[in-house]
Amino acid sequence: MLEMLSQIRSQMLASRVASAVEHDIAGCFQVFTAPDNTRVWENMALTSVELPSDVNTLRSDIAAMEASFATRGRASRLEVVHQAADGLIPLLEELGWSTEGVYAVYGCQPDSAPVLASSADIQTVAILDDAPASAVQAMMQIGERAFENPDAPLPTLEAAASAQLRWRGMPKVMAYIDGVVVGSGMLTLPVNGCSELAGICTLQDYRGRGVATQVVAHLLRIAQSCGITLAYLTAADDAAARINMRAGFAATGLLQTNIGKPARVD
Repeated sequence: MLEMLSQIRSQMLASRVASAVEHDIAGCFQVFTAPDNTRVWENMALTSVELPSDVNTLRSDIAAMEASFATRGRASRLEVVHQAADGLIPLLEELGWSTEGVYAVYGCQPDSAPVLASSADIQTVAILDDAPASAVQAMMQIGERAFENPDAPLPTLEAAASAQLRWRGMPKVMAYIDGVVVGSGMLTLPVNGCSELAGICTLQDYRGRGVATQVVAHLLRIAQSCGITLAYLTAADDAAARINMRAGFAATGLLQTNIGKPARVD
């Protein structure tokens, strides 16, 4: 499990560095922020592969992380993959942080994933790095409508072109039903044979029809062709967990915790 934990943390860091707008190192934490974007996934910290064993050093690093966020006008937020018994989360909560969510981490070897039956109603299409920015626009809108705002407008071409640059080398898939974009997902930057399936989503009105399953299956086929030996993801709920397990994923025993501290108001 420790080897897998190091592999996942290394991949998370490398992928985030590749797509970050601003990047700061604060002890064992690395802080990523976007000056013109307040979305939580654009403004967060990750841990280094190894955490200090000395609690005082860890406290000092947490203070440095908080200062980095404050300097950039952002609330402190951390996403960390860890073992259940790790002491980082209890320490953060002691220091006033609040846990937003705890998710099981699932892993899969793409070359041994089951072949899932496809649905004639659902078409999945890979979005290549040289695709028109309009394709990325559609993907961004789907993500916002599925996760945050059902009425989210189409992002600007400028925003899509910026995202396209940050997402270079990250395979992306969109799903269509009757020519309408209804779902999407992507593989984060593969590092040492490891990649995360991220942003798997389906519009509310099209859920329960196998869209997410088809997106995951397509991404796993791409992962296999890229030589990825460990694909991982998190499950938001039991329904997502069932989709993941049907596609060949199994619980790793690791957790991902999202935890934040509100910005100080003087």
